[in-house]
Amino acid sequence: MSFLVVLMLFNLLATASAIVCATRSYRRYGSAGRAVLAGFGGLMILPLLFALTTAAATSRATWLP
Repeated sequence: MSFLVVLMLFNLLATASAIVCATRSYRRYGSAGRAVLAGFGGLMILPLLFALTTAAATSRATWLP
């Protein structure tokens, strides 16, 4: 995968995660401020999981010595 594809995937996951978190927070609490904060918090949830699973899936041969 090229670097740009990975970067676009990262941004897509971050955006989707933020929208889902903000929507759920607004439905649950009805506060726009709290929804915005939940959206900021959600920006890194899915991309972090993507980065962790990618790092765990790389073979040991590709690690730097």
